[in-house]
Amino acid sequence: MPRARTDPLADKRLYAGATTPAEREARGELLRYCFAHGASVEQLLEAVREDRLSTLPLEFAMTSQRRYTLTALARESGVPAPYLRAVLLAFGYPNPHPRERAFSEEDLHTAQALAIFLTAGLPRRELLDVARVIGQSLAQTASVIRSFIGDALMQPGDSEHELGMRYVAAVEELAPQLAPLLEQALRIHIREQATRDVIGRAEREAGTLSHPREVGVCFADLSGFTKLGERVGTEHVGALGTRMATLCIEVAQPPVELVKTIGDAGMFVSTDLDALLDAERELAEKVEGEGEEFPTLRAGTAYGPAVFRMGDWFGATVNRASRIADIAKPRAILADAPTRAKSASRFTWTRERRRSLKGIDGRMPLYRLSIAGEVRRRRLPLSR
Repeated sequence: MPRARTDPLADKRLYAGATTPAEREARGELLRYCFAHGASVEQLLEAVREDRLSTLPLEFAMTSQRRYTLTALARESGVPAPYLRAVLLAFGYPNPHPRERAFSEEDLHTAQALAIFLTAGLPRRELLDVARVIGQSLAQTASVIRSFIGDALMQPGDSEHELGMRYVAAVEELAPQLAPLLEQALRIHIREQATRDVIGRAEREAGTLSHPREVGVCFADLSGFTKLGERVGTEHVGALGTRMATLCIEVAQPPVELVKTIGDAGMFVSTDLDALLDAERELAEKVEGEGEEFPTLRAGTAYGPAVFRMGDWFGATVNRASRIADIAKPRAILADAPTRAKSASRFTWTRERRRSLKGIDGRMPLYRLSIAGEVRRRRLPLSR
């Protein structure tokens, strides 16, 4: 007599943590869905151990059939396999095992687009750098979208199967709208930045836009934010950081560029120093208007040569602005002497005592910018 086939989903380990009949039934439905769509028992066991079985269906909803190995992808696209692997890793792809069929038709289209860029003469090393920046930026974007959608879709009392299928339905409905949304946002940013690019004699002679240029650089953060995190809950601190990022975005209007936000801090750059100082004062006033529970702002500004590479700015001017922000007191916008000399006469400055800055030789003269309409709030001081 033929041996009865063993149900691969009968493994008791697959039902770990499902203690009630209803939970076991929902777990079984979800297991059968994932298994039917290509998940192995090993993948299911791993998802159960890591308590992420509800999100496993997303992998199948967002990925078409994986037909290609890395070697096949390189052969079909004409991009050398070692370079193709490096670019895909920079984008955020997992590193495939030898002979693993890890890539789909969509991945082939990506490799073919890369081949077009290379044929057009774009340099390989710089193209790889761009891929790294795109990968890092999109990883952050995906994290925010994932958190937002995940919170929005969860309902009290959801079973694993209900939540998993709701995720799949949302992806099938919303994902097609996401690509054109991101594409248009990218077009807008490229357009706005290109129209602000200054391409003068120095850039033409050097043959590159990555040429040192005179800019104002500002670092602004919330005074006492680090100490505050020791006294209040993590969720509250996160909300303050998110609000600070929102305020930074609001004041960063062209020609002022918000380069990045990190926690409670924002970095701004502009070739128009007066516009940068106006943005700093506006940010200070917005922070003051947030109420007594919101920490106060401090900022440091420097003016001088800096170079832009791969989404960030570098040079002594950038370092100086960061160090000035580190020593600024609450409600103070401090700046170096070149900023004071270059700024318009409508700005009012107060001379501060010379200060030593970490990593910079000598004692530097500093100036404090007056903030119009400044509101003084009574609060307990928050030391950093």
